[in-house]
Amino acid sequence: MMLDFVFYTGLTLLVVHELDAVHRCEWRMFPVLSKLDDQKGYRFFVLLHVPLFMMIFWFMNSPDDDVRYGFQAVMDIFFMVHFGLHRLMKDHVENGFSGIFSKTIIGMTAAAGAFHLALLFLTGGCR
Repeated sequence: MMLDFVFYTGLTLLVVHELDAVHRCEWRMFPVLSKLDDQKGYRFFVLLHVPLFMMIFWFMNSPDDDVRYGFQAVMDIFFMVHFGLHRLMKDHVENGFSGIFSKTIIGMTAAAGAFHLALLFLTGGCR
């Protein structure tokens, strides 16, 4: 139960970050999407999240423990890599994530991922 709580915390923080990303026009930082006008960039950015979240919900609810825990481990790693990508892009001219609010959400997502991944390995949830 603790494993699920920590994972869902990280996932929830990622969703909150994506809400913040729409507000901050994150598509302007992506090579292909940045070439579009804001209305098209916004629409593509939002629509790209449909298959991403579908995949997340699909694997998150797998009846196979190995699949579910393997997926969670991959997501935990993504949470941490995502933090690193934001650090690498901190000086990008279109980066709107410079405030403490955005940075805290991104950092907490990575921290939840690291904590959850450690718990997975310590409890044997991830083989």
